[in-house]
Amino acid sequence: MKNRTLFAWCLLVLSNLLPLLAWAQNTSLPFTINNNSTTPDADLWVGIVGIDTNGNHVWVNPTNSQVLPMSPSYNTVTGPTINGNTGPGQNSKYAACFFRLSTIPGRTFRLPYIAGCRVYISRGQQLYLYFFGANGAPSGYAGPNLQNASDPNQGIVHENIELTNNQYGFFGNTTRVDAFNYPMGLELRGNNNVYQKTGELLTAADIVSRYKANVPTEFQGTVNNTTGVITFPSKTAAFGDGTNGTPTGAYGQYFKSYIDAIWNKYKGTDLIFYAGNAGVFKGRIDGNDRLTVVGQSGAFAGRTGIINGRPTTQMAFEGKGLLDNRVGDGDCDLVVQAQITAAINRHVIDVSTANPGQQNFYDATKYYQAAPMNYYARFWHLPGVSFDNKSYGFAYDDVNDQSATLQTPQPTQVTATWGGFAGQPTGTGVATVYKDCNYTGTAVALPVGDYSLAALQSRGILNDDISSMRVNSGYEVVLYENDTYSGASLTVGSAGNSCLVNNALGASNWNDKTTSLRVRTAAAAFSRQLEAEAANVNNGMTVEACSDAGGGQNMGYVDAGDYLVWNNINFPTTGTYTIEYRVASGASGGTISADLNAGAIQFGNTAIPATGGWQSWTTVSKTVTLNAGTYNFGIYAQSGGWNLNWVRITQAGAARMATAVATTKEQADDQPTLTLFPNPAVDRLELTSELQLAGSSYRIVNEYGQTLASGKLDQGPVDVAKLPSGVYSLIVTSPAGKTTVRRFLK
Repeated sequence: MKNRTLFAWCLLVLSNLLPLLAWAQNTSLPFTINNNSTTPDADLWVGIVGIDTNGNHVWVNPTNSQVLPMSPSYNTVTGPTINGNTGPGQNSKYAACFFRLSTIPGRTFRLPYIAGCRVYISRGQQLYLYFFGANGAPSGYAGPNLQNASDPNQGIVHENIELTNNQYGFFGNTTRVDAFNYPMGLELRGNNNVYQKTGELLTAADIVSRYKANVPTEFQGTVNNTTGVITFPSKTAAFGDGTNGTPTGAYGQYFKSYIDAIWNKYKGTDLIFYAGNAGVFKGRIDGNDRLTVVGQSGAFAGRTGIINGRPTTQMAFEGKGLLDNRVGDGDCDLVVQAQITAAINRHVIDVSTANPGQQNFYDATKYYQAAPMNYYARFWHLPGVSFDNKSYGFAYDDVNDQSATLQTPQPTQVTATWGGFAGQPTGTGVATVYKDCNYTGTAVALPVGDYSLAALQSRGILNDDISSMRVNSGYEVVLYENDTYSGASLTVGSAGNSCLVNNALGASNWNDKTTSLRVRTAAAAFSRQLEAEAANVNNGMTVEACSDAGGGQNMGYVDAGDYLVWNNINFPTTGTYTIEYRVASGASGGTISADLNAGAIQFGNTAIPATGGWQSWTTVSKTVTLNAGTYNFGIYAQSGGWNLNWVRITQAGAARMATAVATTKEQADDQPTLTLFPNPAVDRLELTSELQLAGSSYRIVNEYGQTLASGKLDQGPVDVAKLPSGVYSLIVTSPAGKTTVRRFLK
């Protein structure tokens, strides 16, 4: 287990700078374990181990919250003997420190001041830990090591929460640094209305399915198809690099080409990078492969950080060896090594630009954009997988606050959830509001009703703090700018809204603007847009960036037999519906079909035309009749060769969902021809059009609706050199007042 993280080093530095504080009174903290799974409480086992304020190794009995010193005398449980391994005691005896969840009163125990703590949860049987002792040598315990084929814990599905609870507050996280066994969630409450949350949003089966659809061949073998366990790449034989007696696997040199390119390039030019509060560092690699950088600004200005050689693939994956090595100024060395480890895993070090200048390692939009990268870590940060897109995907994933870390100086309650948050937003209801765009941040579900500011605040929703929402079919939400349902208003239908700053509803910016709201039965008929990348089940398709109206992602690399399924789609009434498919094909097109409940009800085929490009989008449709009810809705590739952005289902007679720009072929044909090239752009866009470009004005708008550039067109190119990478809309208005919108990538 990699238990040294960047925030831990920063905490160590902070503690050295703070005046020495006496230990506060050891006030325990309620810690609850919820069970969001089909496994009964009696089949879940809980064990808690750590180090007390005196430096002694201890364990906590969760049935009575008693803190006990580790002692070999507790090694009384007989465990399995695998390949002749009888454990450290040579008698196959292990610690009796695990208890069934069903025996813990209220599923809650009191967490003492404790450091380096692990709250282990296992399914079906206890884990087999061995206690050496509370202090002296040897002391501590031997925990699970599933890279050891003889470990007695082989085959036991388990997870743990890593935490420290001391006079500075609570610090804890879920972790994927070693493996994914089962979805987990963690919630933290504290004084001053603190509420924080982290963990997975999907079921175990959905996680495995999505993972396979989002990683390349090299990473497919990290999945155990029998147990559903996904192992960190470097912990598998395929990524072994021959060090420490391990065999060399097929991908043991996975990062070598990228690391070599970095080390070779920055021998001849300066590596300059921005590292958040740590500051800007600058330096080069010498003839002995030693990287030396000096802080130019920030917390480490004037200090020197060193990486004492060229790291290996295993070192890069795990942040170890040369990337965990105090050379000179140890604290600065470790910070620099953490930055480089994270940059390699995320593939953000420039190796192609002749003179890249200062690079921003803290621009998360640049992460995981090119191979080789840590696809395992990337997966946990994909939309809809982890809460707020944060997770500990590798040892230094806390660089730039991308990890699943929760912390507060005055904690009042901790809750861990076996099974994570699949199907469980906070509260229950027909509409779920989110603190942040793209359905992230604190989520609260609301039933039908009127909610004044006081009513919202009582549910943890702050004034002017709603950025996105999901709304069940058949319902709508009316947002009001002022309290008691007054002032400007905006109605959001069953399509929901992923970002109210770019609301696509013909209204101004509604991000962080709501003070009161009403949840009610929809006044209009059913219309629902299903985003391809948000399907509950994906068989065979691959997520990729999308340049269609609205940006985001689409599904590509579609072959015959691939399919997507969206679960629990409710059709409120029996009648005629139109199914629209937003598609693109750079080949000769293909055929798509739709069905309900895994083919129990089929709606026939729809032809997809060749559109002239994999990001040249059009809409095809089919009219069907279906009965009211809740179904799993699926689409199936009868033949491949096309991309899919979304599927929209509209009841006959209903107004279709509004969209920000043209999204159907009929709408697009009403606009004059306007071609942008190159697309993606580098530093400028060339335009050709039947419009009168001379005298026309233009605006460039980002995905949040913000205007970043504007000017007049004079038949020349549009300068986009200063735009960061992203998806944009170019809005051109002719002298006659005709407006045309086109999307482009930078």
